[in-house]
Amino acid sequence: MVGRGSSKIALLEKVPLFSSLSRRQLQDVARLADEIDVPPGKRLATAGESGHELLVIIEGSAVVKAPRGRVVRLGPGEFFGEMSLLDGGPRSATVDAGTAMRLLVIGRREFWSLLRVAPSLALKIMSTLSRRVRDVEASISV
Repeated sequence: MVGRGSSKIALLEKVPLFSSLSRRQLQDVARLADEIDVPPGKRLATAGESGHELLVIIEGSAVVKAPRGRVVRLGPGEFFGEMSLLDGGPRSATVDAGTAMRLLVIGRREFWSLLRVAPSLALKIMSTLSRRVRDVEASISV
């Protein structure tokens, strides 16, 4: 296990979402994000419920069960929960820990603070959202 504190910056540097950030911006993320460990099988998000945080996978994998039975696995460097933070709507999928996981959790207020200090994150999040929508559309039209 990597220790807490400044080691959080080392973890952040490995996450593609944060790759374009300066050292100062990484320090802001480290200050705003909580690092948590979760056991396999833990429910991380439930479709239809309100969401209050962005979760970034540092270690382990999550199983995402989207509408219409679609199942996707997310791994280190990937994130979820952004949609509820952006539009205030309910979670669009149920997410469970597929393995033991280490996550960075960024709450709603911290998320918006982060977008103000690192606007490049908004572009990466929008790009990921667009890719996810296209993937869903492709699976529906097949």
